[in-house]
Amino acid sequence: MPDFMTKEFMQKYGRSGTCSDDIATALSHFLTDDETGKTDPDKVASVADDNNVSVSKWSHLNAGQRRMLLGNVLRGKLRRGGTVRIGNQEFKE
Repeated sequence: MPDFMTKEFMQKYGRSGTCSDDIATALSHFLTDDETGKTDPDKVASVADDNNVSVSKWSHLNAGQRRMLLGNVLRGKLRRGGTVRIGNQEFKE
């Protein structure tokens, strides 16, 4: 069984693999391509640009991994008192 499918992981994150907070929910809705159901890498770049986050160091990763890392960075920005924009939504601590 892969590490991410452990009992502890599933209890904490469930099948979605996210913590299901507001940032994760907004990213999932905004970044998912309606036709493929996968993360749209262009939308990931757009959200990163809107939030002044450089994703160039993540170019070797797949779109889902970039989405996860972007979510982590945006949560940190929010915790530090910043404003986060995802599509037409704005989040403030």
